[in-house]
Amino acid sequence: MKLLIVEDDKDTASLMQYVLEQERFSVRSAGDAGEAKAYLQNETPDLIILDRGLPDANGLDFCREFKKHERFANIPVIFVSSAKTPAEVADGFAAGGDDYMTKPFGF
Repeated sequence: MKLLIVEDDKDTASLMQYVLEQERFSVRSAGDAGEAKAYLQNETPDLIILDRGLPDANGLDFCREFKKHERFANIPVIFVSSAKTPAEVADGFAAGGDDYMTKPFGF
């Protein structure tokens, strides 16, 4: 299973990648939306773990944008964010997210 982590915090991304690779997932990390878009031009992951707050884009808008494309419409998205009010979580689901994890989280 191929996973794409879109997370600008290098420590968080590295830890997520390490844990998921130990579970035998094939993991690619992108530090921002631009890097993720470049990856998605040639690859179709099975799951995207997406931070809401990216340096070059709003994660919610990024999710809405790529979910419009037929190739990506059915790829599950798990949002990760420190935004955790019920309204913020609801926004994640409304943007096309399939699950929502609040930071900090345990593995």
